[in-house]
Amino acid sequence: MVKAYVLINVKGGTEYELFEELMKVTGLEEISLVWGLFDLILKIEADSAKALDSLVTEEIRKYNNISSTMTMLIRDED
Repeated sequence: MVKAYVLINVKGGTEYELFEELMKVTGLEEISLVWGLFDLILKIEADSAKALDSLVTEEIRKYNNISSTMTMLIRDED
C-alpha cells in the first residue's frame, strides 16, 4: 500500500462544495477543512505508486475549483 497526504488550495468560497464531492472518492482515508496556506488536507491510500498517481491526477485534480495541489508521500509506517 502507498499512502499520501494531498494538500489542496481551492478557488475562494468553494471549499465546502469540494469537501462534499471529495468525500465520494475511493481511496480517501481522511479529509479535513483547514485554515492556513491550504484549504483541504486529504489522506489517501492506493495499491501502488501508479494507482496513487492515477487517483490524484484523474480523480482528485479533475475538479475545476481546485487551484493547486501538493502531494506528500507517507514514509513506511512499519
